[in-house]
Amino acid sequence: MDVRRAGARALVAGAVVAALAVPGTAHADTGSIDDPAGDATSVDITRVRVVHRDAVKVTVRSDVPLAVSQVYSFWIDTGRGPRPTFRVSFVANAGFDDSLGVVESFGQRPSRFVRCPGMRARADIFEDAPVSLRVPRRCLGDPKRVRVAVKFLDEATGSVDWAPERRTFGPWVAR
Repeated sequence: MDVRRAGARALVAGAVVAALAVPGTAHADTGSIDDPAGDATSVDITRVRVVHRDAVKVTVRSDVPLAVSQVYSFWIDTGRGPRPTFRVSFVANAGFDDSLGVVESFGQRPSRFVRCPGMRARADIFEDAPVSLRVPRRCLGDPKRVRVAVKFLDEATGSVDWAPERRTFGPWVAR
């Protein structure tokens, strides 16, 4: 009887270890936001993925091809209280300023800018690749968790799409 219990315990322990080691399972440093396809016309965000490790990397998939007149805006909230919220905007295939705007709310202009060497933005109308932003954690004050909001705007048509919703942050992603 004791041998059976010991064998059963070993089997359960092995199953738990195997389940924890399976690649592709959810990790504390990754999160995603699904946005309904077809809720916007000239721009249409369908999925936002946030990876929070040595840098915060935000990758955005769109159901509509990227175009010259589109502006991509990202807000990164670093926590409640005195921690700031950062904003970055850029356009496809254009120059990119390596600074983060510090804002208190979505509609506000930045109160100041923080230089961020190593920050990268990507939006290429000639490739079928997602729009992405990579911000080293040191530029954000090494937060324990972050949450993001993304807005795509087509200036030519006025079409706008937000993820997860207008002026709303997605879930927290811990490091």
